[in-house]
Amino acid sequence: MARPRKHDQDQILDAVERVVARDGILTVDAVAKEANVSKATVLYEHSSKRELIAAVVRRTIRADNAFNDSSTVPFAGAPDAPLRGRIEAARQTRVVQGGNPAVLSLVAALMQDAELRAEFRANQADLGEALLAGASHPRAARLAWLALEGLKFQQHLELHAWSEAERAEILDDIEMLAVHGAAPEGNTHD
Repeated sequence: MARPRKHDQDQILDAVERVVARDGILTVDAVAKEANVSKATVLYEHSSKRELIAAVVRRTIRADNAFNDSSTVPFAGAPDAPLRGRIEAARQTRVVQGGNPAVLSLVAALMQDAELRAEFRANQADLGEALLAGASHPRAARLAWLALEGLKFQQHLELHAWSEAERAEILDDIEMLAVHGAAPEGNTHD
């Protein structure tokens, strides 16, 4: 029988994200202080720092999947709906200066933990299968998905900053590739 939760786990996981974003490292003491709970409370559900990070990673994956799924609803029944939904989700997502602590925690955890990478890989495999299964142009959809994920990666890690206009144009180009199987002609930035 599962133990009843006495404290809001999201409060603790939010504290993990803030601690990692602020300090660059994670300690259970810092999480407890940030969440305004005891160390024992933090460890009640998560027996180690690794378990705290794993919980943040899993929550981030679930939230990202849910957000992308909700963005797919307007395209239900249309060709390329799952990929178009992900593109629409990217349009709705604003770039956060200083990076998104959840994403940064996810990337750091994935780099250090083979088990978490395996979970993330499985999620990506399921996602890729769903995106390509309903694609009108599977090869183009695969390239569009890679372009979309590359754009998001560049933004989350602040490796490149596009203006809002450039970002909108890139997302339009990715959607054109996904839906029509061809990239747009011409270059508006020559």
